[in-house]
Amino acid sequence: MAFLVESAMNILEIVSGRSVNGAVIHTLSLCRELSARGHCVTLVCRPGAWIAHEVRNERVNLVLSDLHRWPTDELRRIGALVDECAIDVVHTHMSRAHFFGVLLKWFIRAPVVATAHSCRLQPHWMFNDAVIAVSEAVRHFQRRYNRVAPARLHVIRPFVDLTRFAPPSASNRRMMREHFALDDQVPVIGAVGSIFREKGIVELVRTFAAVLRTVPDARLLLVGDGPADYVAQVKAAINQLGVVPNVIWAGRRDDVPAVMGMLDLLVVTSVNESFSLVVAEAMAIGLPVVATKVGGVPESVLDGATGFVVPTDNQQRFVDAIVQLLTDQDLRRRFGAAGRARALQCFSPLAQVDAVEALLTQMARDL
Repeated sequence: MAFLVESAMNILEIVSGRSVNGAVIHTLSLCRELSARGHCVTLVCRPGAWIAHEVRNERVNLVLSDLHRWPTDELRRIGALVDECAIDVVHTHMSRAHFFGVLLKWFIRAPVVATAHSCRLQPHWMFNDAVIAVSEAVRHFQRRYNRVAPARLHVIRPFVDLTRFAPPSASNRRMMREHFALDDQVPVIGAVGSIFREKGIVELVRTFAAVLRTVPDARLLLVGDGPADYVAQVKAAINQLGVVPNVIWAGRRDDVPAVMGMLDLLVVTSVNESFSLVVAEAMAIGLPVVATKVGGVPESVLDGATGFVVPTDNQQRFVDAIVQLLTDQDLRRRFGAAGRARALQCFSPLAQVDAVEALLTQMARDL
């Protein structure tokens, strides 16, 4: 359904990530939503980026750029594009794009808005016309460490496609479990996303080994990929702990909602998360979540209501939380239903895109 606005804008979205991550997925979803509302959206991304392929059949103009800052020819080229297309507002995502956007301000009159998907100490943040923080934790970081003026900071959380990420039918859940040769009664926990060191996957494997002492038939499904050296460390831990038969490597998948729909709960063992899109997606599907108490995660997961939030240094509490959910089906259902309700309330495209659209409109009008 298209939302036609009274005054459509020409919006330039810039993202620098080449692979798939939460920031890139958010950028793609935002481009689609803004375009559906009648805005003319142009996306600037790097050659070979995953998102470039994804938008080729969308109503989004695509411009490729390596986003180099020196010499200034690329800044001047994109600056000329801003003038030629009468861009009303520029919106940047991820570090390289953010720095490019700040420097681009020297060549254009349009305001530049940056969405902070993570917490990084970078002084250039204070020069944006507005900064969107994806959580209160990120807002606090931007204010305290990057010295962004409070008046320029706005908390707008990412959103989830609630039609794709929805509770699965019994037949779809059964079919996906059959794909992985799993009986419907086998307890399955999942970790979905990049296999990076900061995601704490080695620690998750150790935690899972402890879970098996109480729930010996449980399975751990790992969805995603990562650097070869860290993946090797994860596999070494799996071998050393003797849990090879209980761990399933799914790799990178294009059917993440369906795969998540076969899980009994989602686990997040990150040592740092500004927001965690996968947590919001899991809640939308109706999964309880056990996650570390970092960054913006406690703002999404309601401890004791939609899941459990555990300190990073308390492995036994993490084990106990997983075991409690795996052995109590009624609790899983209760937490899952509460998570779905929270996702509908807090992470819907309607509410979150309304907020982004309103801010971009305000910045364009205030120029």
